[in-house]
Amino acid sequence: MGKSIEENIAAKREFSKLELELVQTADAAHKFLNILKSSLSKYDRSRGQYCLNTSKRFIKYEIQEVKKNAPDLRYLATRIRRTKKPSESEINAARICMNQTSEAMIDLIRAARVYDHNYTTSASMETPVDDVLAGGDSMKMQTKLFGKTHNNENSKSMEDLFRSGSNEFKVRLTGESFKTLDTVEAVVRLTLRSSFGGLNALRTQISTTEKALAASLA
Repeated sequence: MGKSIEENIAAKREFSKLELELVQTADAAHKFLNILKSSLSKYDRSRGQYCLNTSKRFIKYEIQEVKKNAPDLRYLATRIRRTKKPSESEINAARICMNQTSEAMIDLIRAARVYDHNYTTSASMETPVDDVLAGGDSMKMQTKLFGKTHNNENSKSMEDLFRSGSNEFKVRLTGESFKTLDTVEAVVRLTLRSSFGGLNALRTQISTTEKALAASLA
């Protein structure tokens, strides 16, 4: 009986941590979008684009899609807090929210790449735009951008790609610095890496919560 009580307490504690991670991810996504919109405006101005054919206008839809995920993350956090006994349902919902956020971020980078293909003569893209749009490298791109998932345990960690303290990305995003960035994709990636912590913490907490719940039900 004592062990069962301890495991129930442990599961409840992990759900509380999951709630916190969901809120923090939502806040980080909101912060990232605010910085990105400002960054794109600076990039456009540095290229003499003020009205038509601006990068900010071109990827507006993808920005909105990322924005839509924040309320879902916060709603789920509230749902976990108010539920007397959270279950696998909340864990599955958290994983869905995480995957949707990941996919929205990837679509944002794809849109930036398409803009570069259409409007940036100096664009130097690692992967052909057609290949990206075809979706053939979807898992590869997702792994590269967002670390290993529950389906791919051997991929590179999120912290290696998005660690804001990395020397590679310690830059001050000024109007002058944007002149050295050749593509909108570079702006998006740079802003993402410097202002969004990634999804590894959330992914790890989902897995930890799932294990704690399973132990409490055993």
